[in-house]
Parts: sequence; C-alpha cells; structure tokens
Amino acid sequence: MTKKLFIKTWGCQMNVYESSRMADVLAPLGYRAVETADDADMVILNTCHIREKAAEKVFSELGRLRRDKADKAARGERMILAVAGCVAQAEGAEILARAPFVDMVFGPQTYHQLPEMIARASRAAGERVLNTDFPVESKFDLLPEGTAPGGVSGFLAVQEGCDKFCTFCVVPYTRGAEFSRPAAAVLEEARHLVAGGAREITLLGQNVNAWHGEAPDGGIWGLGRLIRELADLPGLERVRYTTSHPRDMDEELIAAHRDVPALMPFVHLPVQSGSTGSWRR
Repeated sequence: MTKKLFIKTWGCQMNVYESSRMADVLAPLGYRAVETADDADMVILNTCHIREKAAEKVFSELGRLRRDKADKAARGERMILAVAGCVAQAEGAEILARAPFVDMVFGPQTYHQLPEMIARASRAAGERVLNTDFPVESKFDLLPEGTAPGGVSGFLAVQEGCDKFCTFCVVPYTRGAEFSRPAAAVLEEARHLVAGGAREITLLGQNVNAWHGEAPDGGIWGLGRLIRELADLPGLERVRYTTSHPRDMDEELIAAHRDVPALMPFVHLPVQSGSTGSWRR
C-alpha cells in the first residue's frame, strides 16, 4: 500500500541531501513524496539550528500541522508527525514536552533507523520516540542506494561534524565530531549520481575541506586528491564543495583549484560578521 510522505526542509545543502536520503530509507516501506502535508501519512520537519529563533519557527509550523493531523484523525486515519535535524538534536525533549502531538523526534545521526522508529511510533500504545544518540555505527554504511537525482546537479555528503568549537556556532553540538567517509564509498555514490544523470556534484560537509578519508589502498587522501579522482569520472563535468574552513585550506586543495578544470572557481567560507569576539577563535 502506498503511503504519502511530506518532508519540509530548512537550512543547508546537507539538510537537502539528508531529506532525500530519508525518502530513500522510507521508500521500501511504501512511502512516496507528496507536495503538501494536509493529507500525508507521515510528515517530517528537517530542521536547522543555525538561524536565530530556529526553534520557534519549528513550533509555529507544528501548530499548523497539528490541525492537519487532527483533520486526518477525524477521518479515522493517522498522520505520523516527526521533527528531525539539528533543532531536534538540540531540543528534542523540549519538543516532546511542548508538542504532545509529535510522534517522533530524531537527530541527524539516526535517520537510517527510521523503519525501527516508525514501528515503535505505530504501536497501539502510542509510544513517542526520542532518538538523539550518536550511534557507534556510521549511518552512511547503513543507508540504501539513493534514487537518481532527477537533474543535472547532485549533492554528495563526504564529511560531517566539526571540531573547531567557534564561539558563535552550535554545529559541533548538533552534528558531533568530524567524520570523513571512505574514498571508495564517495566515489561509488558519485558514479551512481552520474549514472542517474548528474553532470555536476557538490561535495557536502559542515567542514568539508577537513575531509581526510581512507583511500582504496589503505592510505589517507585529502579533499584535493578526492576532487582529482572525481574529475576523472566519465560524464562528470563540474565539481563544487561547501562549506569549507580557512584553517583546512591546504596546499593540495589549492593546487586542485589550479590544475582541475572541472573544479569550479568558488570557495564558500564561514564568516561571522560583526562579532569581534568570535573572530578571536
């Protein structure tokens, strides 16, 4: 039986990527994406904690969804309502306390466990799920193969987390320590994206140029070497990456900008404008 899935995404390109991966995880359970939440069987708010008053925006959206969920219940049907992402990671218990109609709250490290969480939330006892752990296993090792991007541009997560602990930033607390995916896994996902029609790939990470992944020969590559390998894939014409940190802009990556025509001449750096204190970090 086909079930309707609506995902609303706030924030960065990583959240866009992760929303698509949530849909991939849920597809074997019969869920297909729809454009509106009003008649959906499951609604996921994939949240961002960077912006000011991010949590209040989530609660405002939940207030509207509460009516949709009540309307569906009045017809004898059920809507599973979930909050995911960085606001969920930072304020999961508060969300469950303030919004008793929310069924599931889970952080960005646990969405590969969605089938188990849905099973728990669907029990007759009406269990409410809070899952903001940092699992030992990598979610990337447990995700299914993604669907084709459906366009010429695709996102590919290669790195996650940050160890910098800048004064102004919540990312190390919501995304955890820096983690780099192995090069072989990245290249395989890139081949899948290209086979699905992508001609441009954007490499994603909270601190993407801190990527130092295990190489196929057991050594360690940096982002510059990875970009060179990606540029050699038949059919891939352009490579981008975001977001990068000045501290990790090494000579190898700079050389890749000089030598690799497929690497776009664009560098996205985090800048905390107007705060002298944060610059000291």
